[in-house]
Amino acid sequence: MNRNWDSHRIVRAAIIGVYAIWTQWIAVRAGEPGDLWWWVVGLFFFVWMVAPIAVPLLVWFRDWLVTIGIGLIAAHGVYAYERDMFGPGARSTSALIFVFLPIYQWAAVLLLLVVAGASRRLIR
Repeated sequence: MNRNWDSHRIVRAAIIGVYAIWTQWIAVRAGEPGDLWWWVVGLFFFVWMVAPIAVPLLVWFRDWLVTIGIGLIAAHGVYAYERDMFGPGARSTSALIFVFLPIYQWAAVLLLLVVAGASRRLIR
C-alpha cells in the first residue's frame, strides 16, 4: 500500500475523531446529560454535528486539499460552538448553533469540493 495514502488515512481519521470528541464534549457541557431523553436527542444532534466533517472524509477523496480544507472547517466549527455556547455573548438562543452551523458547514464543504474539482481539472 502507498505510504502517502496511509498517512492521509491517519490524518483523516484523526480529524474525524478529534472533531467528534470535542463537539460531544461541548454538547455535554452545554446540556443536561443526567436526563435519559437528553442522550436520545443528543445522539441525533451528535450525528447532525459530525456529519459535515465525517462524511466527506469517509468518502473516497484522496485529495490533500479536501482533507486540509475540511480540517479547517472542523477547527472553525469547534471554535464557533465553544464561543457561542460559553463565550461572553452566550444567550438563551445560543444552542441554535447546534442546528444551524452544520448547514453552513455543508455549504462550505460543497464549495470546497467544487474548488478542489476545478483545480484538479485545471492542473491536468
